[in-house]
Amino acid sequence: MTTSLRRSSGGLLLVGIHLLSVACGSSEPTTRRAAAPLVSTTPHASVSFEVTPTTLRAPRPPPEAGLWFVEGSTELNHVNLSGPTAEQGKSYLLDCIGQGVCAADIDNDGQLDLYFPQGRGDGDSQNILYRNLGDRVFEATENARGANDDSYSFGALAFDFDNDGDLDLLSTNFGKNRLYRNKGGTFTDISTDHPDLAGKPEDWSTGAAAADVDKDGDLDVYIANYYLHDGPALDQKGACRFMGCSVPCGPRGLKAQADSFLRNTGAPDWALVGDADGAGLKGVRNAYAFQPVFTDVDNDGDPDLYVANDSVQNYLFLNDGNGHFSEEAVLAGVGHGDAGNPEAGMGVSVADVDGDRLPEIHVTNFSTQSNSFYRNLSGDDLVWFSEDAHQVNLGYATFFLLSWGCTMADFDCDGYIDVFSANGHVFPQVDDCPPEHIIYKQANSLFAGIPGDEIRFEDLGSKAGQPFEKPAGHRGSAAADFDNDGALDLVVVRLDEKPLMAWNDSRSRGHWLMLTIETPGASTDSWRTDIGARAIIATADRTWTREVIAGSSFLSTEDPRIHFGLGPAEKAETLIVRFSNGNEQRWENVVANSHLRVRQGSDHLQKVSMR
Repeated sequence: MTTSLRRSSGGLLLVGIHLLSVACGSSEPTTRRAAAPLVSTTPHASVSFEVTPTTLRAPRPPPEAGLWFVEGSTELNHVNLSGPTAEQGKSYLLDCIGQGVCAADIDNDGQLDLYFPQGRGDGDSQNILYRNLGDRVFEATENARGANDDSYSFGALAFDFDNDGDLDLLSTNFGKNRLYRNKGGTFTDISTDHPDLAGKPEDWSTGAAAADVDKDGDLDVYIANYYLHDGPALDQKGACRFMGCSVPCGPRGLKAQADSFLRNTGAPDWALVGDADGAGLKGVRNAYAFQPVFTDVDNDGDPDLYVANDSVQNYLFLNDGNGHFSEEAVLAGVGHGDAGNPEAGMGVSVADVDGDRLPEIHVTNFSTQSNSFYRNLSGDDLVWFSEDAHQVNLGYATFFLLSWGCTMADFDCDGYIDVFSANGHVFPQVDDCPPEHIIYKQANSLFAGIPGDEIRFEDLGSKAGQPFEKPAGHRGSAAADFDNDGALDLVVVRLDEKPLMAWNDSRSRGHWLMLTIETPGASTDSWRTDIGARAIIATADRTWTREVIAGSSFLSTEDPRIHFGLGPAEKAETLIVRFSNGNEQRWENVVANSHLRVRQGSDHLQKVSMR
């Protein structure tokens, strides 16, 4: 379904709706749009693991050209906990959903560390923090440096809620959430100071995202909630049927929970206070929500909010510029699949794929529902999208898969966005059910962006390397440059197994730029990552736009640095950074293959050591 909206002082007026009949693999290609001209205006238990250096195992040598990942063998040594294992029997959906992962520089040493939620809630398990030592070596920290949540955890969000330059951690749980304040790389649980964020013992929180929605200089938080899990009631109800097999019940037929929105009061209290009603987020129907993401869908300078919901329509909340939202997903064409039906949204990623400064939206869905690719066609005060998954070759290839974590990024730095999805069915029982092509453990997917004027992707399958050969119950994922070599790597949660670390060893890569965008913190000598900032790069014939995002994929946090693949271009002729407060700065002739620190108010681009 494609639709169009026109903004007016009185709200949004529907000006056109039409249905598209889409046949798998037979639709017309989607043409990339040229970008607008660049215009700048100035303005509890101790857990330890044996860690050894990485040994890389590849079944065959990497090709001279194309994307290629290798699986690290010893970086991450813990086993994911999510209730009983599949072999022991997962009788609740609670135990089947799985966890996300958080990539964040916890100690400000320039290396991205890893925080893993664990799901058991029996007091014997706790979330795990690995410190990145460089050279592809991680070390498990003792008691996660204080962020050792022993709840039944699902997601993790890294964000600097008090503007001191240190990334704090939010652990989303079945039960009360935990907020950990970071001081120099050590955490303190301050959840009791934020009761609206912590929630109630019966809450089931999943994904979270942060942005400065009202432009007051601090980060606000949106927390997705799933359904009211009542074990005794589910036991009495018994199993449900799926494709002729007995499986855990849910989510349909169970009571959906309202999501939470926390507005940051800022200094000196730094309180996260519930304000869903004041933000216009309370009037929607409760949904089985998984992953929110803040992104500026209409390029008007303020963060909008997209939420992937399971089994009901997804939500798109448009920001009026003052931190007040209106829900417009159906009118904008991003609430349902291409047939007009609600789908089972899991994860979500956003990126400007066609170079027009507007982010496309990619949503992972249930099996027998293709993953969604919403192309952003907004312009001239219109906010609207077209569901183009089949047109861009993401339709049939994902139809029988059940996907969770996802990222749209340029993994080979050729200047064209690629698409990753983490796959695995939710029900272990499907292996005993017909049809045989819907299976529990599934291989991950990587779709390479095909160069040219049309948006097209190629399903690489195992051609991308070992991490795309082995099937597993994959769940949350994060793309990040963990070894600081200018190429994005991947880490993927595997249900009941050790995580997958996939190093990007593609030999034939294009040029690239990495940006750390910062704005002044709470004190005179502190700087913080500017969530919501946007960078625009232009070369002789191409334009790229990227955003700084906190919270994406599936219950995860990805690399907060902005990464550009430039292809053959050895420099960016123009770099424009629009900070989250609306101020812009411009630079010319920026040399490629560098990691640069951009600080608001400074004309100097500081080169950051990549090793």
